[in-house]
Amino acid sequence: MKRHTMVIVITLIVAGMLSCSSGDTATVTIDTGIRKQAQLTVWDKVLAWITLSQPVKADPVPSELVGQINSIEVTISASDMGTITETIPTTTGRITLDVPAGSQRTFEVVALDSDYRRFYGGIATVDLSAGQQVTLNIEMGKLTIVEPHWDYYTHSNVNIIYYTDYPEPQYFKVYENVGDPEQIFVLFDTILSSSLPSEPGEGQTTYFYTNSTINEGNYVKFYISAVSKYGEGERNQISE
Repeated sequence: MKRHTMVIVITLIVAGMLSCSSGDTATVTIDTGIRKQAQLTVWDKVLAWITLSQPVKADPVPSELVGQINSIEVTISASDMGTITETIPTTTGRITLDVPAGSQRTFEVVALDSDYRRFYGGIATVDLSAGQQVTLNIEMGKLTIVEPHWDYYTHSNVNIIYYTDYPEPQYFKVYENVGDPEQIFVLFDTILSSSLPSEPGEGQTTYFYTNSTINEGNYVKFYISAVSKYGEGERNQISE
């Protein structure tokens, strides 16, 4: 599978520079580079003049990926602020938000396909302070998808199959579906991939995960996702 990467540009401008008093917030413009027109818009030119820099424009998304993108979401989080989640219009590929100033603001951008599955993304963390002007680049790439299977030979292992044409997983997240009939997922466990025994194969690696709570009678209630340097991929149900 061919791997693609891109860089999106997040330009952070203190709201006061736009003649709008916003206290301790910063105005954050996120440009994913997903738009049909290659030329600079009026906003690109204004932005370049405000920042006294060259026009800020993200690298274009590979054309074969643009057709797969159904929607784009951005989530901004930190320990001392409420989580902000917004949808980025796919027609423009950009959005402007007010973000509270402070440290360790994490920006996670995720592209969803037509089945609303997470398949492309990127993450960056930045400190924001009043009066600050920052341009932040987020490297993006395909999100890692894994296939978890219940091991009927050991009656205890969950075999997590990772295909090596995806970015290497840093850790795995295990979710329990506690809803009935509506799915409601609760984070059950987080495991470093390096802490699990594994077995390499042709084009794939199998990780062996065990938890005494998960057994033959309830494994279908559990889902596993992989987290790479680009963020968290789609969670998949443990199957036979």
